[in-house]
Amino acid sequence: MEDYQTINSVDESLILTGPGRGLVLLDFIYLEINLKIKVDGKPEGEQISKGLLGIDGRVQPRDEKVNVGSQTLKSWYSNVMVSYATILNAVECTFAIEVLEGHFCGEIKAGIEGVDEEIVIHSSKEDGVVTDGDKTYMKMRRPVMTICLERTLAIKFVIEGCCQCGGAIPNATSERTERFTPQRRSEQKAEVICGAGKFQVKVVWSLMDILGRSSY
Repeated sequence: MEDYQTINSVDESLILTGPGRGLVLLDFIYLEINLKIKVDGKPEGEQISKGLLGIDGRVQPRDEKVNVGSQTLKSWYSNVMVSYATILNAVECTFAIEVLEGHFCGEIKAGIEGVDEEIVIHSSKEDGVVTDGDKTYMKMRRPVMTICLERTLAIKFVIEGCCQCGGAIPNATSERTERFTPQRRSEQKAEVICGAGKFQVKVVWSLMDILGRSSY
C-alpha cells in the first residue's frame, strides 16, 4: 500500500519528506522539485510542480550562528516552500525509534540547540508504525539531520492525552525531551518512557566535512 495524505481544504499543506542524506555545501546546490498527483488512477499522474531552487554556498554566512532560510517555488497549481540552514563543522545523524512496549499518541520532533525551528519527524495520527521481523518502529517522515559538533540534538516527545493511553484529560499534552551530544563517528541509544509506552531512540553519527559547510 502506498503512502498518501488527504487534503480537505485549500488552507492545508502537503507534507513532503527528505532529503534522505545530509548535503555538503561546498559552492552551489540545486534542488530539483518534481511533484505529481494521481488523478482517476492514471499511472503517470498530473504535474502540479516542477522546477529548480538553488542554494549558493559562496554567499552563505560563515559564522557559527545557525541561520534558517527558506525559498519558495511557485509553479502550476502549488507553492513549494523549502527551509534550510547552513552549519559549520557538521556531522550527520540518522535516527530510529523502536517501540519496546505499549504505543504512542502525539508527535515527535527533532531540533537543534539554539535553533527555534523544530521538524516533526513522526505523527501518530498520520504516520503509524512499521515492522521489521519481531521489532516495531515508528515511521519517520525524515530519518536524518545535519548538526554542528558543538551543539546538541533534541528529540522531543509531545504526548497527547487520550482515554486509550490512560490520559486523565483527553486533550491534555505533556512533553519529554531526550538530548544527544554529537560525535564524529558513534552510535547512541536511550530508552524513553512516556504516555502509554516505552521506546528506544537510536542515533548514529557520521562525519561529513569538518572543513566545509553542510545544509539540513
